[in-house]
Amino acid sequence: MKKILIIAALCLASVAAQAQDYNWAIGIRGGGNDSGVTLKHILSDYNALEFTYNFQYPRDRMLRASVFSLLYEWNLPVIGDGFLFYYGLGAHIGAATMSKEDSDNYGSMVVGAAGVVGLEYKLYSAPIAFSLDYRPFLNVLPQVRGFIGNVGLGIKVCF
Repeated sequence: MKKILIIAALCLASVAAQAQDYNWAIGIRGGGNDSGVTLKHILSDYNALEFTYNFQYPRDRMLRASVFSLLYEWNLPVIGDGFLFYYGLGAHIGAATMSKEDSDNYGSMVVGAAGVVGLEYKLYSAPIAFSLDYRPFLNVLPQVRGFIGNVGLGIKVCF
């Protein structure tokens, strides 16, 4: 009897789970201290790769930065049709122009770990998806060490 209930529950869960209805998406994302371009590729119903190129705004000693990141994401259908909860991990690399206290500028490399936790809504009637997420970054190079995170809104065109 237990086996029948487990098989029935798995069948119902597979019917309730909605697969991604796009393979690629490209868009923009704006957040607390950065904005950029994103490219997302769906690997399977529950996995994706997301490549981002961010322009970081002035923050503390950092004058400006350009950062590339690659995230491996897990997607879970939630709430209703079109909504996905996603989370992921990855790495980032980039370059920053820093300012010393004596007003001299110098360049520095930015390398570290990246993450994401968010919610995406894909419109049923159009190839557009909206997202709201939190992206923490942990820089590990000595010049720009530290933890940075921001909340951002995104819009993507899906194909």
